[in-house]
Amino acid sequence: MTLNARLSQNTIILLISSAGSAIFSFVLTVIIGRVLGEEGLGVYATVLAWIFPLSLMVEFGLGTLITRDVAQDIANGPAYLHATTIARLVIGGSAASLIVLLAPLMSDNPATIEGLRISAPIVIILPMFGMFTALFRAHQVMWPIPLLNIGMLVIQTALVIIVFAKGGDVKAALIVNTTTSMAQLLVAWMMYRKWFASNRTTAQRARTKPLPVYGEGLGWGQGGALDIIILLKRAWPFAIAAFIGALQIRIGIILVEQFAGTSEAGLFAAASRFVDAARMLPNAFFGALFPALATIVANPTKMQRLFKRAAFGLSGYSIAAGIITGLLAPVAIPSIFGDEFNDTILILQILIWSLLPALLRGSRTLYWYALQREHYVNVVNLIAVGLQVFLSLWLIPSHGAAGAAIAIVLTESIAMILLFREVRLPILWPMQHEQR
Repeated sequence: MTLNARLSQNTIILLISSAGSAIFSFVLTVIIGRVLGEEGLGVYATVLAWIFPLSLMVEFGLGTLITRDVAQDIANGPAYLHATTIARLVIGGSAASLIVLLAPLMSDNPATIEGLRISAPIVIILPMFGMFTALFRAHQVMWPIPLLNIGMLVIQTALVIIVFAKGGDVKAALIVNTTTSMAQLLVAWMMYRKWFASNRTTAQRARTKPLPVYGEGLGWGQGGALDIIILLKRAWPFAIAAFIGALQIRIGIILVEQFAGTSEAGLFAAASRFVDAARMLPNAFFGALFPALATIVANPTKMQRLFKRAAFGLSGYSIAAGIITGLLAPVAIPSIFGDEFNDTILILQILIWSLLPALLRGSRTLYWYALQREHYVNVVNLIAVGLQVFLSLWLIPSHGAAGAAIAIVLTESIAMILLFREVRLPILWPMQHEQR
């Protein structure tokens, strides 16, 4: 199969996953908003706004490292899986324990504190699940991903409806979320064992073949497992990037809840769901684009051509999404969430225009990752999160959730410009130059 054909096929499969996930996540948000109101939705969204960035700390960028390295040599998969599992359990167990202990410091809302403790196991579950999907992507076999994601959300949505019908509250919804996430992880493990673990290229080759670490050989332990310390060191730039990226996405709702109240956080969460839905096609494309770029990194002309086509398509898609969403927002918001959420209309009309710079920034990030330029990306990401916090603290007190939306649009635009201009920022440039 040609590169373009494989990219198209994998994009379609991942689009199914993204579309199904976006639809059922959206439906779940609507159900919670309708049943529990903006206060209940605000608690649910605030809990997940804390949990997801923390789960990315546990993930530590290992999923990205696995996708890139195993895509270039699938024989390395078993050793990466073994070492990554140990890292996930050690780091994740510590993080979950800290959430349980420190929840009162993360919020002064009793419902949010209880929700954080209920959801603490997710900081281990999500990274463990991501480990298996990274291996699926590295093999460029995408079909398990939609089955796992859509299947879990269908079950989760059905269970939430049932618990709400029996008088359940936001606590019950969060318990369902944690339980179904665990079930999803178990099924992913069984799929890997059945269709991938027995189809590995000789494990002996994986143990003896050194992996490149910027010109150095990467050794293997006596037991055949990748040295975990070295593995974490290699993944560290991706860990920083993933955490900063998630923090930048979630920091908006956290700051809105802190400075404008839980109700405003609920309005912002409702608007964010529409933007998340608009991301489903690009996210599917990104999942297929990254391993494709990684496999042709030795051919700069071919890589540039693929990237330019990707950037052009993402630009057209973002502009169309911005126009359509802006026009339909006054009808869609009250029809879906109810008149109680009318203030979400303006928030959405602003927030949707963050899609254009965000998607171009995302594609350029994958381009630099394939070239082992993740350090440069991290410098830009640090600038972006600092700028977003500054703008949010300035705009939220006076404009509420709409101010947070403006801050995101401005931040994404500046970050995109920095990534495309490849400004030689001094912090990590010498290291980057050596890597190239």
